[in-house]
Formats: sequence, structure tokens, C-alpha cells
Amino acid sequence: MNESAKLLPQKYMEGDKVHVLGIDVSRGKSNCALLHDHTVIKEFQIIHNKSGLAKLKSIITSDLPVMAVFETTGIYSRVLTRFFSEEGMNYLEINPLESSIRMAGLRRQKTDRSDAVKLVLLGIDQKSLIHGRRPYSRPYEQLHLMAHRYLEITKERSRIINHLHAALDQTFPELNDIFNPIRSVLGLTFVSLFPHPDFLTGYIPGTMAKQIIGLVSPKIHLDLIVRRCNEVWQAGQLSYPAQPANSFLTNQIHSYCEEIQRYNQAHDLLKRQLITYAKTFPEFKLIASIPGAGEISTALLLGFTGKIARFPSYKQLNAYVGVDLRRTQSGGLKEADRINRRGQSSARYIMFEMIRSMLRNKARIDNHIVDYYYKLKKGPHPKPDMVAMIACVNRLDRTIMNLVRTNQIYNYARTFH
Repeated sequence: MNESAKLLPQKYMEGDKVHVLGIDVSRGKSNCALLHDHTVIKEFQIIHNKSGLAKLKSIITSDLPVMAVFETTGIYSRVLTRFFSEEGMNYLEINPLESSIRMAGLRRQKTDRSDAVKLVLLGIDQKSLIHGRRPYSRPYEQLHLMAHRYLEITKERSRIINHLHAALDQTFPELNDIFNPIRSVLGLTFVSLFPHPDFLTGYIPGTMAKQIIGLVSPKIHLDLIVRRCNEVWQAGQLSYPAQPANSFLTNQIHSYCEEIQRYNQAHDLLKRQLITYAKTFPEFKLIASIPGAGEISTALLLGFTGKIARFPSYKQLNAYVGVDLRRTQSGGLKEADRINRRGQSSARYIMFEMIRSMLRNKARIDNHIVDYYYKLKKGPHPKPDMVAMIACVNRLDRTIMNLVRTNQIYNYARTFH
């Protein structure tokens, strides 16, 4: 599949008359308007199935060339992207924010029919051709789906952990402080066995340790298990929970622990699959060579950005991620600069996590982005943390683009620091 949306051949862009098909995409169906020379020829509706796409193909394969124009509408437009790509037809996939700005007028009339016609008129404007969406190629699309699922599992696990914290606050609140985060195998084992202080009756730290050792991996150090047993047993002697031991919450805590363990297993499996698959892309080793970037963060970043080389410069990558600056100035009014936050939010989140990882590992790595962060934090006018973080993300984008363009791994000695 082609890396970018397939546009009209050059001879059509030089003035030849073409049909333009505007498609207003919705869930399971699309409203279409076919125009020629600014005149509506046909309006119809298609269903997103084989018969509907066959109808669309019969109209597009007419005597005159046809260019289809539609918005990227989440998962609903992906069936059209696949159809046009596999059929080798001309199409223009537009960012919905850009199309909304371009189609805005003083008269606000929004219907499926009018949207289809407006998309046609937008496609007729040859300047809009250069702003077509560049979709993922098939390998990057699979990586994107895996990365999206990885974040889904992470968020779902966090949701269950929050429920577990809330339940423990009523049955054995001290466990929330002893095991933080509480998603570890050792922590979940303790919580599942002793969700309430009354469950410690008849136990001493030694007998607790023997039971725990038989349930967890031998890789967990014995000293850690004994230390946690002492902490839990001592906390249980003083704890006065809000719920009795026979509360419904104690049974629910068992369910939460089992669910978190299932998410842990799915999370670890998908993490290994993500890294293994991402290593097949040439950019992986270049980005992962940046100290502190991490293999999983690199795999997720490629999943949410696609092929890095498709961006003309780091500024386009900044805009795609949503960290480009938004400036507002009118007359004597001048607002503080802010980031747009219009881009790929998941990629932006991964980049911030990469910077945080670099800062956590500052003592054992040489990284010019970390140096830049602390340079901004010093001086007579130190920058706030978030301002410094955004500046570091911008520098990370520049570094990634330079490494990919020159096909070089990271070299601290050659960076500006």
C-alpha cells in the first residue's frame, strides 16, 4: 500500500476536467455528491459493505477520472481508505479540523448532504491537495493497532487498581501505603490473602512468609518477602478499618486482584510482541539508541506516528504530535504561548513519558535533552516544569528527525550540550 494518499496524476492537476466525489462519512454508511465543473451531477448514499462499495466503484470508474474527497472520521472512514488504496483509485483524505476551518462560512448550515457538497468544493481547490492525510502503510497500521491496544490495557488496569485502592481504604487502608504501586505480583498476593486485618489472626510474620514464598516466583528475594510480612503484620495490629471482615468488599477485593493479574499477563505479552514487531522497522534502533528512550516507548511512538521519514521537518512532527506553539496577538493584547494540543494525543503522551524516563535515569546516562532540561531550570529566570518539558519534547523531535534522516544512532559527543 502506498505511503501517502493517492492524489490525482499531474495531467489532471494541470487543468483537465474531472469529476469530484464528496463523501460525508458516518457509522456504516456515507452520503455522496458527485460534481463536475461545480455542478451537482448525482447525489446518493452507500452502505459500507460489498454491495455499497461495488456501487461506489461503478460510479468512480466512469469515462472521466474521479477524485474522491472525505474526512478522516476515526474508525468509520478506514473502510474507505482500505477500499480506495486496494483499488488504486484517486482519493483525498482530509483532516477534519482542516476541512471544518476551510468549509466554515457566515451561514451555518450543516447536513449530510451539504457536507458532501462542501467536501467536493474543497477538493476542487488544488491547493488543498497538498494537505491530504498520509495514512499508515499496512505494517505501520498493524503496529498502530497493537500500540492502541497496549494503552487500552494500561488504562483498564489503572481503572481496576483505583477500585482496589478505594476498597482497601475501607477494609485495610495500610496496604495502600505498604504496596505502592499495588499491581506487583507480591503486592497482589498479600492483598488477596489478607484483605482485612482480621485475616491475620493466628499468623506471625514467619508463617506469613512461608505461605507467600509458595505462591510467588522464586525470583522475588526472600529478604523483601520477610520485610513486607513484618510491615503487614505490624500494620494489622493497629488497623481499625471501616468495614468488618465479612464485608462484601473483602470478596470484591479478591476479584479485583484476579482481574489485575490477568491484565498484567496480557500487558506483558503484548509488550513483548510490540517490541519484537517494532524492531523490524529501520527507525526503531535509531530512536531506541537515545539514552533513556526505552524499547517499549520507542515501539509505541512508532505505532502512533507511523513512518517518521514522511514528515518534511521536525516542525511537521511537532504539529502532528500537538506540541507546536499557538500564539495570540491582537493590537496591544498578547497572550502567553501555549501548545495547540490538536495532534495525536497518544504520541504526545508517549513523548512526555520518554522525557520523564530520561530524567529518572539522569545519573547513569549521558543525554543532551536532560542537560537542556536542567539548563532551563537554572539561571536567574528558571522555567516551570511543564514549559521545560515541552521544550524538551521539541528537542526530542528534532533529535529523532536528525537520526532518521541521517540514519545514525545517537552519539552524545556529537550533540549540542
